[in-house]
Amino acid sequence: MTCGAPRLEKQRPPLLLALLLSLFFPGLPASADENIILLVASPQLDSTLFERSVILVATHDNGSAMGVILNRPLPVAPARLYPDDTVMGKVAALSFGGPVNPATVIFLFHSDEDQENAVFLFDDIYFSSDRQVLAEQLKRPTKESRLEVYTGYAGWAPGQLQAEIRQGGWTTVKATRKLLFKVDRASIWQELSNKASQEWI
Repeated sequence: MTCGAPRLEKQRPPLLLALLLSLFFPGLPASADENIILLVASPQLDSTLFERSVILVATHDNGSAMGVILNRPLPVAPARLYPDDTVMGKVAALSFGGPVNPATVIFLFHSDEDQENAVFLFDDIYFSSDRQVLAEQLKRPTKESRLEVYTGYAGWAPGQLQAEIRQGGWTTVKATRKLLFKVDRASIWQELSNKASQEWI
């Protein structure tokens, strides 16, 4: 199944959840609705897995959600984790995207050109797990591609994330290019926690 950005005119970005579902569960219908946000873990969140985490996430209209943790770099070279994978051997760094399907490789990147086998999110930012697309992005300077590679992802059953937000486990912030590419991953949780009530542009 092919998930791609429109060739002539970019429309509303497909749902990140729909992308992942279409990749791993072909044949499921994609939702036209989208809600791409950042989840900022509350300082009181008692889960060590998500402690001080910031997650790029999309919610489905049925209340389920899926995304990747932005600030969990892995201290192991991708070439060691994927010794027989020539594409992953060229990846400079890898982050832990979440506990679901940890063998799954997902990546975020920027491109001024429309990309096939990738989902257009916003502001020329794309998301994919296609190895050929990854190989093409690895040929570009990182300053241009802004390539970030993750293993695994985070997921919530219908209504689960909404309940966690109501209980004070998370603060939601609109996802923007500035937050994804201009704020250092080591400090993004602290910055968003300090400015949770402000609008980022």
